[in-house]
Amino acid sequence: MDMEKTMEFIIEQQARHATAIQQIDERMARAEGFIEANSGMIRQLVDVSMSLARHAQDTDRFIRELREAQAQSHRELREAQAHSDRPLDALIDVVEKLTRRDGGAA
Repeated sequence: MDMEKTMEFIIEQQARHATAIQQIDERMARAEGFIEANSGMIRQLVDVSMSLARHAQDTDRFIRELREAQAQSHRELREAQAHSDRPLDALIDVVEKLTRRDGGAA
């Protein structure tokens, strides 16, 4: 009888272990699914991060080019104003001389 109880105990233990192993296998399968999903999301995050970094570099380059173009436009404007100031000053002088010569009467 003692042998029967021992065998029954062993069979019960094997059944418990089989159930525990099945539960572990199910948990591992779920964990593998989570890992796979997380890996996919991590890949997407890396892709988005790389895209954002490239976009930031492109934006920085674009802003630098705009600043350079604006600075060049300002230089050209100053130069054009300097050239237009001379004839305008000459015109003012002529008008002042004509006004003085006529005695200021209109």
